[in-house]
Amino acid sequence: MTTTQEASYQQLKALLECYFTIDDQDYLIPVLLSFSGDANKVISWFTQEPIPAFGNITALGVCVRGDGKLLIDYIKSIQMGGYA
Repeated sequence: MTTTQEASYQQLKALLECYFTIDDQDYLIPVLLSFSGDANKVISWFTQEPIPAFGNITALGVCVRGDGKLLIDYIKSIQMGGYA
């Protein structure tokens, strides 16, 4: 991992640790990185992309309102072949 990639990864980890347990992070980070391939893209998705299933709020918005577990369920459903 380059220095830039490591910095992005640490930013992602810091963002997620505000809302998720270590176990949740251990699940989420590899899955989200497998979807996008890049921590910066995950951060962008998490903070900027509206999610129709949640009334077009971002993943960050879902977490801020206290529904992080619902976001994990959503990610799991996508991972199992559900629609985003």
